[in-house]
Amino acid sequence: MKNVDLLPLTAEVKKRLEEFAKQYRRMAHIVIDVVSFADNRLIVRAEQKDLVGGKLLTKKELTERVREMFKDEIPPEWKLTVSAVNFDRKDIDDITVDWIKTRMSKLDMKPKNLSNYTGIDKCTVSSLLSGDKALTKWHKVALYYFFKYYEVAHF
Repeated sequence: MKNVDLLPLTAEVKKRLEEFAKQYRRMAHIVIDVVSFADNRLIVRAEQKDLVGGKLLTKKELTERVREMFKDEIPPEWKLTVSAVNFDRKDIDDITVDWIKTRMSKLDMKPKNLSNYTGIDKCTVSSLLSGDKALTKWHKVALYYFFKYYEVAHF
């Protein structure tokens, strides 16, 4: 759990919180991080990174789990705010070779440029675009965020 060191808690409590967060990450693919702490207000972020056994948690369920994790670990006068992030991979899962080609064409980009910008080697880019190699989850994620950034930054 990131930023747990910001909390004015005993080492023992911090260790327990980190262990709880570690178990959530390992078993449910839920990442829990401390965002900030000031004036007895603790803000924590929780995000489900992947489906586990086809289970998708709602923001309410994520919030309840985080609150339960911090229950009896932090002083009662602290205000706990949980920023739960919905899991939604639909945009990324829908990426196809045609989607990539459309964006490359729209941005007047060649496969060589895509390789240079993303770090995906030229042979792999060529194989992906020709359909000889299937897009992996990691290719989809990298290309999705690359094009989102590229379109906004206009570099």
